[in-house]
Amino acid sequence: MNFSSLRSLRTKILSRQFLRYLLVGASAWVVDFVIFIVFYSIIGIVWAQTAARITGALVSFMGHKIFVFNDFKFSRHALRQQAFLYLLLWLLSYAISIGSLILLVDLLMIQPIPSKLITEAIIICINFLTMRRIIFSP
Repeated sequence: MNFSSLRSLRTKILSRQFLRYLLVGASAWVVDFVIFIVFYSIIGIVWAQTAARITGALVSFMGHKIFVFNDFKFSRHALRQQAFLYLLLWLLSYAISIGSLILLVDLLMIQPIPSKLITEAIIICINFLTMRRIIFSP
């Protein structure tokens, strides 16, 4: 196998992996978004975002671990380490999402739903790279 064949194979794998990432992420995001839509006018943006994030995180952790990154390490040590790193990433994502929503909604006066969409696009990219390179790395 020559260098260009290896590059082509790598590109295909990463493309499939990113598509799987998007599929799992989209599934978790739909759950997240529905919860946000249902609750933001009732309990406020911050609490709705919190409930949405927690639910989305639970859905996405196992989907990303198994379906996207083909990680079948289920030892107590591996799960504890991955869950801890995933939690740190979740907290960072949460902080970015709250900060972005406050910036976009309160300061820039953009409606909550478009603000949520902008925020999620940024977080999707950050999370994929972090999961691939750190949390579920081979």
